Amino acid sequence: MATTADFVGRNCPHCGAIDSLETDDALGEVACTECALVVAMGLEENALTRYNKDATYDDVDKHREREDAMASTLHALAASASTTGPSGRDVLPKVALHPAMLNCIRSLQKKSAVPEQVIARAVNIAKRFVGGRRARGQRVEKQQEVAAACFMIAAEQMSHPVPLLELRHLDPAIGNVEYRRAEIVKETRMEDEELRLKAVYVDNLLTVYLRKLSLQLSLYMPRCKRILGALQQIDAIRGAGVVDKIIMALLLVLTSPRFEGEGNPSPLTARSSGVGGGTETVYANFAAKAHLDVGKVKRVMQVATQNLQAIVEAFAAATPPASSAHTTEKKKRTDDDNSENNMIALTTKRMKLENS
Repeated sequence: MATTADFVGRNCPHCGAIDSLETDDALGEVACTECALVVAMGLEENALTRYNKDATYDDVDKHREREDAMASTLHALAASASTTGPSGRDVLPKVALHPAMLNCIRSLQKKSAVPEQVIARAVNIAKRFVGGRRARGQRVEKQQEVAAACFMIAAEQMSHPVPLLELRHLDPAIGNVEYRRAEIVKETRMEDEELRLKAVYVDNLLTVYLRKLSLQLSLYMPRCKRILGALQQIDAIRGAGVVDKIIMALLLVLTSPRFEGEGNPSPLTARSSGVGGGTETVYANFAAKAHLDVGKVKRVMQVATQNLQAIVEAFAAATPPASSAHTTEKKKRTDDDNSENNMIALTTKRMKLENS
């Protein structure tokens, strides 16, 4: 006769939820925590927990040895499921994700307009995570948060990062994605990959934002990165998030004439300078194209404008003056001319000596 132990780690036969079956050894019932339906009832009591008035210490020791062997087996299965080897490829196709996770990944991809290849990558990461948890008999909680975290990682691997601010704007029901992402990185052993993604995050997100605004990368990227360096030197802004600083740098370039590069004003700056409320229009346009809350963008830029003078000073200190650059270039040309004249003089002198 079946016992509650037979249902540990299995999916719900009604809704397909993964690791959602709750067992009750006393009542001999199994129910799903997702759809709240009873899966089985009238089960035989587990032999490990069954009351036996004639039990001896030897029986208890045998049960304990059996539990230890079962735990070691589950641990070995979990390790094999988490590794990226032939065994991992064999287990991965057998993992079935809950429809809610798949729908969440597809919905985020459609709303954020990232490449469709992100879906396959996110599903692959989710299967590795769920497979490792299932091998140890652990339940996967907050499946939509897990799906959103897998989507974030996959998007960054495709050099098209979707920040958490954008995710929460696209789906306000998403909760603590950062915690789920840390769990996924640890479970799937992606620590090195996570460090690599963080190293290229700023450049990739700046590139995405500039392309969404149809701006020239070679013109705006260097100025944005110089402003980011200046923001790091401001005490009131140093503690802000990476995405907030990127928003500040980009919108300061577009709205403040103090950051114009070498007499070439940006199109949006020139357009908004003569129109009332032009800055607000730039903020709203950026928020709409970047899928961000315009109120959040305004609050971020309010902090930037309050420290604008300090940012300008730090930016000027990090940028060589145009006159200095011109003087350096002129001196270099003069040195080249002098060197060329010296070579001509030496050649002429040598020819005279040879003729004489």
